[in-house]
Amino acid sequence: KQWYQRRVRVAQLIGDQGTVVALEKVQNKVDKLKANIAKQNLNCIRVFKCDATCAFSEESTSSLQPPFGREVFDRILLDPPCSAMGQRPQLINTLKLSEISSYPSYQWCFVADAVKMLKYDGTLVYSTCTLPKQENEMMVAKILKSFPEMRLVSAEPLIGQPGILFEDQSEDYDVNLVQRFLPSSESNSNIDSDTIGFFIAKFLKCKLR
Repeated sequence: KQWYQRRVRVAQLIGDQGTVVALEKVQNKVDKLKANIAKQNLNCIRVFKCDATCAFSEESTSSLQPPFGREVFDRILLDPPCSAMGQRPQLINTLKLSEISSYPSYQWCFVADAVKMLKYDGTLVYSTCTLPKQENEMMVAKILKSFPEMRLVSAEPLIGQPGILFEDQSEDYDVNLVQRFLPSSESNSNIDSDTIGFFIAKFLKCKLR
């Protein structure tokens, strides 16, 4: 259920004010999300049946419906398709190495469009429910290298563990600014963090001088 709860929770956190845009590729998920929104009596969420890889267009100026134009969103929560190796219970994983290796390039399609759709001084939160560094810490490094306007900032509250180091990591990338959550791992706070495995990184889009 968590795939639709996050949109509902965002709407609740902003007091059902403003506009939350939710994109779902499959009609079944659109219907379930709309039903949950109605159950929670929320009015600020706009749900579109849309392949998120087609959510952005250079020719568009729209901020109301996809495809969206450049710099139309104040905040973006990006939870791209991933290898889901942090999910549990998971007694067996049938993914082949070639499938796992294909995810970073696919995720990059979502990242690149999200940066374009984000306003300056806007916030991008990148999150996955998987463990490989290629989909997490290395993706953060690629974002920082490819988009100099994106600055990695601390995602508070600090509950999870810091990110992991990897070969050829940029000296400007502080792994303490990202958070890794591992099932049954120790927390940085008194909050119960017995969760699935997932990853969070928060960025601020800044104007270059």
